[in-house]
Amino acid sequence: MRRFIFSILSILFIHYSFGQAIKNPIINKDFPDPTIIYTEGFYYAYATNSNIDDKLAHIQVARSKDLQNWTILGDALPEKPSWADRDFWAPHVLFDSAINQFVLFYSGESGNGKCLGVAYAKHPAGPFKDSGKPLLCGEGFVNIDPMAFIDPKTKKKLLYWGSGHAPIKVQEMTDDWSAFREGSKSIDVMHPEQEAQYDKLIEGAWVDYHQGYYYLYYSGDNCCGPQASYAVMIARARNPFGPFERLGSNNHSNRSVLLEKDSLWLAPGHNSIFRDPKGNIFIAYHAIPINPNTGKPDGYGRVALIKRIHYREGWPKIEDASTHSAPLTLADPHIFYDNGTYYLYGTGAPDGFQVYSSVDLENWTGPVGRDRNGYALHKDHTFGTMGFWAPQVFKYKNRFYMAYTANEQIAIASSDSPLGPFTQDTKRALNGPTKQIDPFIFFDKNKAYLYFVRLHDGNRIYCAELSNDLSQIKEETASECLRADEPWENTSDARWPVTEGPTVIKHAGLYYLLYSANDFRNPDYAVGYATSSHPMGPWKKHRGNPIISRRLIGEDGTGHGDLIQDKQGNLHYVFHTHFKNEQVAPRKTAFIDLKFEHSGNPPILQVDSNSFRFLTVGIK
Repeated sequence: MRRFIFSILSILFIHYSFGQAIKNPIINKDFPDPTIIYTEGFYYAYATNSNIDDKLAHIQVARSKDLQNWTILGDALPEKPSWADRDFWAPHVLFDSAINQFVLFYSGESGNGKCLGVAYAKHPAGPFKDSGKPLLCGEGFVNIDPMAFIDPKTKKKLLYWGSGHAPIKVQEMTDDWSAFREGSKSIDVMHPEQEAQYDKLIEGAWVDYHQGYYYLYYSGDNCCGPQASYAVMIARARNPFGPFERLGSNNHSNRSVLLEKDSLWLAPGHNSIFRDPKGNIFIAYHAIPINPNTGKPDGYGRVALIKRIHYREGWPKIEDASTHSAPLTLADPHIFYDNGTYYLYGTGAPDGFQVYSSVDLENWTGPVGRDRNGYALHKDHTFGTMGFWAPQVFKYKNRFYMAYTANEQIAIASSDSPLGPFTQDTKRALNGPTKQIDPFIFFDKNKAYLYFVRLHDGNRIYCAELSNDLSQIKEETASECLRADEPWENTSDARWPVTEGPTVIKHAGLYYLLYSANDFRNPDYAVGYATSSHPMGPWKKHRGNPIISRRLIGEDGTGHGDLIQDKQGNLHYVFHTHFKNEQVAPRKTAFIDLKFEHSGNPPILQVDSNSFRFLTVGIK
């Protein structure tokens, strides 16, 4: 029984100086063209207009303490400017201490075409009030995507902007940012390059100063929709007015690309650069998620992501996570296979269950759940407030279901995808006379059987039929399957003996029930199995138990897992171990091969100890 929940996120994702973990997307909703600033102890993120609570926000604003957990605050520009018709996008916010105000620059529509707007506020969340007139308007997409910059050397206030097949421009502004400085002229700093892969259309300028260079980040190609193929490019200059040298021009590669699509994200672009209080540098940008089931975009909404960057050898480098991996630390792991992809769930996240994906059972990415922070099931949408343990996902009548434990009760939620979000129309647990945990649902001859643990004079494994709609336990069918009555099952002679973590498979006309025994904190936690000719039993324990133990594996706390049959029909068992000999948690996710040996009667379930390995996740 798992009475403690341990936080494991900190070893799974990108770490920075606060010791926090960052997982992408940081804002899992349509939040394009993101700009992030740090002020007053919070990070504030701004984005292009979108619906919030069924109302259109002109400029979205969100707030976070840790770059991971964000609260959408609403509309930073709640009052539509008098000069504007509709649509506001590409915001940039900075705090100017000289005027003691936060200044918002943005793009907007007017009767005179596309325009650059400016607004002011005393607080980073707004409300920002427009200056009353646009800075510049024009036909087409030439005068959009503003980025304000205070030159650290000269203290001049500059505005970069531009889009389309026209150049990106820069011009000096007045001290209060309300207009271009009299006598100043716009200067072209970056021209489209028809021969380059992405540079035919350029926009989204952002300038960052670092060790004597002005670095111009910009995006190119098609940002949106079915033909999206955005990417981020980089150039540098010794002067904020240029001339800017593209990355790659020194070796004649004509490739200035810093960030482009990969297997998880399509059309990354329109970035900003920001620093945390310790000086670590991040790039914020949007991208379109790719559905791991289909390899195609999951809609065309643009979510917000960040990655850390370093300036090395005179150029920015995005922290390369492709060669980094960390041990997966999901307890009570379960793997579900569907349509070419494996999905891994388990105990560990405090508010439900996150999910990881793989196409080969070796290389895992994630968490990739569709709910916030990679969750497949979040407590906001289902039964339970704490103690989320032992999930199982299965497909039934063309819908995906998750059976799980919360508040020491069993609940079942459903979704249209293995990635979730799994929800319940009515937040409730299954019926039962006592605490019950560790569900495993098995279908046989048009009946659904629930194997589970009831907390009654120990942890005892039960089986019962479920109703056809999976909403009720048929209590009259409930019967005990197994209890801890063998020496290996209670090595500490505990007053509360434990059998738990059931999983069932049918082979050669027999039902095999795998289970774990001993308290999960006991180093002797181990796996055995029993057989029966009927899914309800009676069950006969294998005389060679346990089949997975620390004696066989060399790791403490081996247990509570699940059977998985791979694409080729090979059988495996995924389970957890203690983190190390003197430390139980966070428990590590392990994997081992199984097979049936048919020389005996009944066939014996055997473990290949040489195949034992820990699973890892690539850090993105």
